[in-house]
Amino acid sequence: MIRLTAVLILAVMVIVPPGRLFADASVCIEDWSTAVPVVKEEGLAPVEKVTSLAKSRVDGDIVKVTLCKEDERYVYRLLVRSSNGKMAPVIVDAKEPFGR
Repeated sequence: MIRLTAVLILAVMVIVPPGRLFADASVCIEDWSTAVPVVKEEGLAPVEKVTSLAKSRVDGDIVKVTLCKEDERYVYRLLVRSSNGKMAPVIVDAKEPFGR
């Protein structure tokens, strides 16, 4: 059993170098009852402001907004449905969305 575990760990290290395992990791908060206090504590733009700004800057309807922490900054991940029905992600800085 120990040998199998060691082989699996080695296989993962060969396929994905150790430094890359969490390099693109981010933490997202989908529950807004949890996200709102973070927005206030961190001085982030309110989600209502972000969606209002997005309406004039993105082509399509905003389907979902999620607050995420990437590295040391917060971002809003917007999921936008275009007029042809395709979904596309839009990521904006949570302190200065769309450069305000």
